[in-house]
Amino acid sequence: MRFHSITRFLGIKDDHVEVFDTGEKEKSFWFQLHTKVRKQTCPKCKEKTKRIHGYRWQCIQGAPIAGKKVELHLRKRRYICTTCSRTFFEKLSFMERYQRHTVMLSQEVLSLSSEMSFTHAGSLLGLSTNRTLRMLDQRHIPVRKVLPRAIAIDEFKGDAGNERFQTIIVDVERREIIDVLPDRRAETIETYFKQCDTGNVRIVVIDLSKAFKEALRRQLGNPLIIADRFHFMRQAYWAFDKVRREIQQELYQEYRIRLKRHKEVLWKSPSRLNEKGKERVEEILGKHPELRKAYELKNELDKWFKTSDKDNAKAGLEKWFSLVDESGVEAFKNVVKTFKRWKTEILHSFMYPYNNGFIEGVNNTTKVIKRMSYGIKSFSRLRKKILWRQVVRTHAG
Repeated sequence: MRFHSITRFLGIKDDHVEVFDTGEKEKSFWFQLHTKVRKQTCPKCKEKTKRIHGYRWQCIQGAPIAGKKVELHLRKRRYICTTCSRTFFEKLSFMERYQRHTVMLSQEVLSLSSEMSFTHAGSLLGLSTNRTLRMLDQRHIPVRKVLPRAIAIDEFKGDAGNERFQTIIVDVERREIIDVLPDRRAETIETYFKQCDTGNVRIVVIDLSKAFKEALRRQLGNPLIIADRFHFMRQAYWAFDKVRREIQQELYQEYRIRLKRHKEVLWKSPSRLNEKGKERVEEILGKHPELRKAYELKNELDKWFKTSDKDNAKAGLEKWFSLVDESGVEAFKNVVKTFKRWKTEILHSFMYPYNNGFIEGVNNTTKVIKRMSYGIKSFSRLRKKILWRQVVRTHAG
């Protein structure tokens, strides 16, 4: 008996597999499968044979249908080679060797687990968490070893493999993850570059990490380094917040809480505030002259950032340095020191259209994945999940 539509629906593409019988239970569907005799290649001597040695019944789990489990009862043939007397089971493409589930089920659960926790993905398809994890562990995900012309490097808080931070490397032009490293140490990055072909690398986008910069120069010679815009601009916002916190400590509890609650309004650019917001900001700054100085410095840098280009960025930055010196706000003097150390790399960000925006998006997604999974302690699994999610999304697109 042959049901072509059923075999295709079950993900069975082997033409010699037949549906012999079907049935339905309360919580599952079952299908009895038989195979036709056909020539098989001996795995030992590579000779062809059709001689049958015996049979074996095997129960295989398939992908669910209409929310019910699927049981495939397969009558497998075992062949014997007439040349070397080796016995072996026939080859079937719809299931992998030594597995008791179909390839289709494996593909479905791995596709789901790229966007949700392993436990949730497994429960939707009737699989245990450990079985789902084994499927991912067995999956080989190739990574590129020839690095592209422009790459970006950033750290993220993965809390995996007994390390708080991991490092991610991406192709900024193709917006593609290249690899994930187990920690953020300079020696780890150097070891990674030694294992790759770095001959094409000309541009590197990084945060303001001295260790990253030194590792890049030791391994890549003298690449064009660009400071990521988000990372150097947040230095000014951190400085402004430091001034706010220092003022808060000197206030009574009621006023301290009120100032803390207005943090987001103070962070916003004046152009994004409505009239009520502007009045509230002016009321706060009127009571705290030191906070007003910090607020004006933060806004001046924001204005420079949004209006500058490769021709006037340097002059605008020097002007802002002078404003900080005149203000006497200590927190912003530390920002100036940092900016001067990274001045060349910061100005490069106005000359070339590269940044860490894609990495920050990946890092945010990784945080969501971790939260849904209540943390992933194994670094190899976290790395595989990040890379596998990209594979699934690429094929889906």
